[in-house]
Amino acid sequence: MTKAAQAEAKSAGALIGVRHRYGDGAEARKQDLLARLEARPPKTARAILRMQDDLLFLVAFPGEAATRRAAIRLLAAVPDLVSRLPRGERDLLNDSGIAGSTSRYEFSFPIARWIAGRAAGEAEIDWRHYKDHALLDRALFAILRPAELEAAESGDTKTRALVERARASSTRTSLDWILGALIDACGPEKADALFSETDMPIAWRPSARYSTTGARLAHAPVVIRRTMRRPPADVAARICEPMTIERLAPARARRVIETTRAGLSARCREVVAISHANPRDVSWCDLGEGTALAVIGVAPARRLTLETNTGYLLFANGVPIGYGGVTPFFRQANTGINIFPSFRGSEAAALFVEMLRAFRSLYGVSRFIVNGYQFGEGNAEAIRSGAYWFYHRLGFRPTDQTLQRRAAREAARLSKKGAAPSDAGTLRGLARGDLVLTLPDADPADAIDESAILKAGLGAMRALAREPAASRALAEQAISERIAAALGADALRDLPPAERRAMRRLAPIIEAVGGVSSWSDEEKRNLLAMVRAKGAAQERDFARAAALCPRFFRALGSLHDDAPPRAPIAQ
Repeated sequence: MTKAAQAEAKSAGALIGVRHRYGDGAEARKQDLLARLEARPPKTARAILRMQDDLLFLVAFPGEAATRRAAIRLLAAVPDLVSRLPRGERDLLNDSGIAGSTSRYEFSFPIARWIAGRAAGEAEIDWRHYKDHALLDRALFAILRPAELEAAESGDTKTRALVERARASSTRTSLDWILGALIDACGPEKADALFSETDMPIAWRPSARYSTTGARLAHAPVVIRRTMRRPPADVAARICEPMTIERLAPARARRVIETTRAGLSARCREVVAISHANPRDVSWCDLGEGTALAVIGVAPARRLTLETNTGYLLFANGVPIGYGGVTPFFRQANTGINIFPSFRGSEAAALFVEMLRAFRSLYGVSRFIVNGYQFGEGNAEAIRSGAYWFYHRLGFRPTDQTLQRRAAREAARLSKKGAAPSDAGTLRGLARGDLVLTLPDADPADAIDESAILKAGLGAMRALAREPAASRALAEQAISERIAAALGADALRDLPPAERRAMRRLAPIIEAVGGVSSWSDEEKRNLLAMVRAKGAAQERDFARAAALCPRFFRALGSLHDDAPPRAPIAQ
């Protein structure tokens, strides 16, 4: 290694060692290292990426305004530094999201459209890495006019050549042309379905604004840090403290969604609720010390039947630092936390507690579930990071008694002085099933296994199959009218369209549960309110209404996959 390379590596290593420290001259040390980087910027891909990680950390968690300004100034130079790299060196940055690199990913239809609308010709079908061009044929044939189809279907011309010939007069990229032509030919809904069948890889070179280098909320208030927070001694008590939640107006919500999509897409990541975001259903949760959580509801057409599907992005001083989802189901919620690598070593545990507090305030849940993938089941990165113990330290425990005993033994071993960290085999053995955090006000009867969702779907199938009707649509209509009457609703046709669709969606499941005619007036009112809330502008209303329907959800949990159909509800 040359002396210059050694000096470069030393500067980068020194910054990562001090970036999370505050006081006792830490800011002077940070600013000195930043000045050195500005005077002698890195010249290798690895060093530039490491520098950007440190700069983003300092912008997100600054100890002084001067430190933050210096970091932002250096970030502005990153695109130029990347552009000066030889092509082979620059390619090492691909999929990192750094400005000037290329992100390659099979983006969903809404994100592909979002990218194409902002890429100014910098996004294209990644033909070189497209393994089977024939997967594009069905979408292409939906675009072509009858006069073109015989030539296309003959098989004499390859798919890529067909695309190039068909768009010959267009100045747009092949990706732009296909997206626009699909919508023109089929409409957005069918275009989405056809596009999803293509398995199309897209190569995108994000501009600085949409890259990991520059994606951050404009005009975000800045809080100077004095320390990194630790989780409280009593995690459950803190989660139960109410938090004030702000529902964003659509204009501000769209700006948050824009930054959220940039923060994920440049890193080749997606969350369904963010890809199909609903600008009328964005909640802003202030987590303190300049950190905040944007919880984003999914578009009404993409809603789940019994769960509330949301995505989230975690911010620190406007910088995206983590992401994930939360899915309330009755009085419990499935969630987890994913901190971007640039921000590892910050205050993830304290932030996760505040996030759970926000989810509790939003949805009224009393039980949190983390699925096995989050802490290592089929996830090598989670095994390497020891994610299991992150959740364990916050009070999450397995539901399986054998795993409980195994975890207790390993925790006791780790508590001894000089104990070695858990090895990969031990962590893989623990990474099975779910981890659960139960709050003090939880009712044990509310612990409903997620298999109830499958049972509900099978029950709905049986209810529709036995209904004497000429089609499944007519069967659904008949059941919906019967359930609406049983719950004391107005005539189905008199409900607003969104609520009418919600009734049609949920009624077959209510029919499968059976017996609601004999429920108390309060139980029927609550169940009707839940159904109508599924059609509300904000799905948070549905999650809260569902929490008031214990009889319905507990009945779902007791449904059997092979249970005989119950008798229809009498009108």
